[in-house]
Amino acid sequence: MLDNGFGQVGAAAALRIGGDDVRAAVAEWERRHEELARQCEGLSLVPAHGGWSALFDAEACGLDAPELSRRLLEQKVAATPMTDAWGATVATRYVRLVFSNEPIARLALLGERLRRALA
Repeated sequence: MLDNGFGQVGAAAALRIGGDDVRAAVAEWERRHEELARQCEGLSLVPAHGGWSALFDAEACGLDAPELSRRLLEQKVAATPMTDAWGATVATRYVRLVFSNEPIARLALLGERLRRALA
């Protein structure tokens, strides 16, 4: 049972639109996640496990999460540092990469931009 209104609205919509549309949406999100993972190949990515975002380990690359977030923004990549309200007690070394609404063509630019930010 979902315990929040947002989740309940989403579950109700999924039930109304039926299985084919839900399967198509899931397939697209999986495609987007696979492209994000491909772009981060060889780097410290924690893949999504059923969600719409993945975590990238900034500290494994010698940076703190806020600094990597700043550098990524200069490369036109929005990545939220997992500090303060986003995970300060468990995930401060990571930035969050949301892929759920990004077209494949934009995700295909991530690897180059990420590597420039790390340089």
